[in-house]
Amino acid sequence: MDSDLYQILGLSRAATPADIKKAYRALARKYHPDANPGDVKAEKKFKEVAQAYEILSDQRQRQQYDQFGTIGGAQQRGFQGAGGISDLFEAFFGGGNPFGGRNFRQTGPPAGRDVEVVVSVSLEEVVLGGETTFEIDVSVACNKCEATGSSGKKEAATCRTCEGQGIVQEVRQSLLGQMMSTVECPDCKGYGSVIIDPCGECSGLGIELKAKRFTVGIPVGITTGVTQRLSGMGHVGARGGGHGDIHVRYQVTEHERFERAGDDLHDELWIPMTQAALGASLEYETIDSVEELQIPAGTKTGERFRFRGRGVPRLQRRGRGDLIVTVIVDTPIDLSKTEKELLRNFAKERDKAAIDKKSKNRKRR
Repeated sequence: MDSDLYQILGLSRAATPADIKKAYRALARKYHPDANPGDVKAEKKFKEVAQAYEILSDQRQRQQYDQFGTIGGAQQRGFQGAGGISDLFEAFFGGGNPFGGRNFRQTGPPAGRDVEVVVSVSLEEVVLGGETTFEIDVSVACNKCEATGSSGKKEAATCRTCEGQGIVQEVRQSLLGQMMSTVECPDCKGYGSVIIDPCGECSGLGIELKAKRFTVGIPVGITTGVTQRLSGMGHVGARGGGHGDIHVRYQVTEHERFERAGDDLHDELWIPMTQAALGASLEYETIDSVEELQIPAGTKTGERFRFRGRGVPRLQRRGRGDLIVTVIVDTPIDLSKTEKELLRNFAKERDKAAIDKKSKNRKRR
């Protein structure tokens, strides 16, 4: 290709990247082979336009071309085929070739749909692990026709609408004007063939719904909303298509004792005032063990005790959070006469001790 690349695109050397892209779009639409079937000159022009854009849209290659008039032999290599231009179209239009073409043919039956299932698990299962079982209806291959969709009396016929390609072209309006796009064939639904004598069991789809039971291990440390994917366990595609996935979304139920905050667990422990005043040694039951809890004499409501490593396992990491116990001193009510008398005597002793303490402080002064 001896022509100046800028001249091919109808631009000056001062053209901006936006100018280059705009010119390329217009010329590519004008000279594309699918828009000019059998026109050799148009095909040649299209290749030149594509190659010019490939060079000038790359800043490094454009600088080299502007300086030396070449990019190390790139001008002689020619257009590399549909793969390269397909990439350019994808960059421009976010998908397939806007002009249609054989390179965008349906490649076999589509895979089946994914399935999402919500599974409730307990906090104990989150901490200790375990298994959960659920049952759902999924599409499986039809036993009678072995997923072919045909009863076996006649073979599937090539679709006349798309001639076996599974796709057809339709004209649509876009910002660039009237353009052709490739869509799934409405008659064969993209399969490229039509079932002549459908299977009576599956009505030609090659699949049937069946209740299946699944058992999966519960990942420790999960939170509500975490999703686990079971690859290839979802619906099977019609007429021999691949399997979709199952997405297991976990929901952690509330615990009667422990409240979760990240990887830590919180609990409130009510103790009688006698234990708070005198101190005590208690056996405290965590979610997975029994620990000794020392209550110092004079403990007040709101004081916290921490059991390190007794919280929730960190998801996909080592270690566990902590268990934090908040003490609440229980004030007694509905006292008996004896208990009231004991408390009155206790109060008198406390008052007397307080008076004696004040007296000693005054004498010191």
